Amino acid sequence: MKVTKEQYEYAQNRVEELLPLVSDEMSANHPMVIELVSMSDVVIAYEIENFPIEKPGIAELIEL
Repeated sequence: MKVTKEQYEYAQNRVEELLPLVSDEMSANHPMVIELVSMSDVVIAYEIENFPIEKPGIAELIEL
């Protein structure tokens, strides 16, 4: 999924708005839960594409 910066920023804001409203007691079919999952997927897709986390090298692993 190709996500634009504008879509990413919108999704981030929407996730922040939805988090306090969604609870563990809500059904997975609840519209707010579905939207939260969808918006989270957009954020994840953008971050994987634009902010990749590289695997550590041998020297970095030894330091840990």
